[in-house]
Amino acid sequence: MITTVANKNLPMSEKPFNPMSVVRLSGAFMAYLIGSGFATGQEGIQFFVSFGINGLIGCMISFILLTYVCNILYKVGFKHGFKRNEDVFVHYCGNYVGKFLTWYTMIFIVAVYAIMLSGTGATIEQHYGLPSYIGTVLMALLSGGTLLMGLRKIVNIIAIIGPIIVAFTILISILTLVETPVTIVEGAAKVAEMDILAASNNWLMSALLYAGLMIPGLASFLPALGASAKCENDLKYSSILGPLLFVGALFLLVLALMVKVDVVNSSQIPVMALANDVLPVYASIFAIIIFCGIYTTATPLLWTVCSRFAEDKTPKYNTLVVSLVLLGLIGATLLPFAQLVNWIYPTVGYAGLVFLACAIFKNMRSYKANK
Repeated sequence: MITTVANKNLPMSEKPFNPMSVVRLSGAFMAYLIGSGFATGQEGIQFFVSFGINGLIGCMISFILLTYVCNILYKVGFKHGFKRNEDVFVHYCGNYVGKFLTWYTMIFIVAVYAIMLSGTGATIEQHYGLPSYIGTVLMALLSGGTLLMGLRKIVNIIAIIGPIIVAFTILISILTLVETPVTIVEGAAKVAEMDILAASNNWLMSALLYAGLMIPGLASFLPALGASAKCENDLKYSSILGPLLFVGALFLLVLALMVKVDVVNSSQIPVMALANDVLPVYASIFAIIIFCGIYTTATPLLWTVCSRFAEDKTPKYNTLVVSLVLLGLIGATLLPFAQLVNWIYPTVGYAGLVFLACAIFKNMRSYKANK
């Protein structure tokens, strides 16, 4: 009883962490990032596999950057109560650059949402042979319906789905690596001989862009989670565990895609090609897993735009949800899924890198001032 009373009197930054809260926050983080690009394998192909062995080093660099970003975004929400991406951008980048990034990010988030819908259609078409619009419309209805329920419902749903998606991705990747008689070096050699769609001309820039791609969305989602946290230590451990599990799954997936690059390179949904090859009986299940992966990113991603202009569950918020979902549906029909990823994702990555540079500069100045 004495320990309980003492813990209640401790500052929130010194309270012992809650393991269940850490798992919940980490699960929400993973689920938020596992969208159509990750779940389908297009991110792995374009940002990492296309550069062979150097792509594996790029995964490590992305992990370091995501851990740092996750930590500062949780803390800025916890300490300052920021819940909007504009507050975060202005805090780190100043009034002019911060507001520019806010509007730039919102425009491209809607574009990325369209990619999520397009990825769903491509998955349904490749595996079930159904018209792609069926998957696109179904995802739009599901994500839009969840958005109308507000942030708390979104977090509760995606925190459960995220770890499941990671587990299935790891399973498919490990089975591929075990059953394929091709080494990583041989796979990398095949990559060098093939014409693969790449996110950048340079492996290091590609790794930086991948981390940058995540930042604009995370700058809206994570501070809101940080503001609602009861203990700062929960956030500290979540900022390590979430990126570690996400990039760990990504690393295994990149390895699996590399050894099977001759099979997956021509596929709109590379991960589905892996699943059909090593677990054909469960391929239908994995198609549902990919669908869930897209859902867990598309939903909170669009919430970051809607929450910028209105509070959850208000008439203005509901109108924004319906309008942006319809706009995403229109955009999802414009280009093939892989081409949409290649055009839009790197562009968002550059905006994320501008924010990252500003955040590092501000934190270094604060550290020197405090010291």
